[in-house]
Amino acid sequence: MTPLPSGVTPEPTLAPPTITTFLVESTALDNRWKVTFKKPVIGGVPDAVASKMNDAITAKVNQLISAFTEGGLPAVASGDGPSTLEGDYAIAFNTATIVSLRFTVLTYVTGAAHPSGQPGSITLLVSSGATVGLTDLFSDQAKALTTVASQFKSELTKTLGADLTWDGKASSFDFFSKAWVITSLGPEFVFAQGDLASQAAGMPSATVPWSALKSVVKASGPAGEFVK
Repeated sequence: MTPLPSGVTPEPTLAPPTITTFLVESTALDNRWKVTFKKPVIGGVPDAVASKMNDAITAKVNQLISAFTEGGLPAVASGDGPSTLEGDYAIAFNTATIVSLRFTVLTYVTGAAHPSGQPGSITLLVSSGATVGLTDLFSDQAKALTTVASQFKSELTKTLGADLTWDGKASSFDFFSKAWVITSLGPEFVFAQGDLASQAAGMPSATVPWSALKSVVKASGPAGEFVK
């Protein structure tokens, strides 16, 4: 490392936000379902920004929970327990500019043979607390969609082989927007168990390299730093 000239102080390095966990627990009055969800909580940033980020996270978590609890779950099966949802999160990316979080939801419906996995995600700008949409990353939406679909199918084929049931087509970014995160290697896309392959394949996921997206990533957008 080249030493700085005398009298010159280094630029301060901004710290990433802190992320702690709050356990959400809820049980139906008739014991039809039980929910536990490890919800991330953002700190270490200005209060107004933290509030905006945490409100967005709470809304996302509540959406994942309500999709389960309001889905017409059956009464508890004889000899079985209630339907359950177990939610958790993982940090995909956390810097002074971007926080990107994966959610994993494991649901079990009373009387079913197996639980099922569902993904979720949220990406936030640390500067403002705003939620980042997938299309915010790209300058040329049509070209970006074609590139993402092609690259994603190629990566999935490597891991799933003949188990892949998806034909590689996507009419819009809505197809990919349900669960995606920013990583240092590229955007990672995840699908629900059984969506693109057999139930046995789990939740299909793959990362599209930034190098493949260089021509379509918006230089001034949230992912601009990855293609410079």
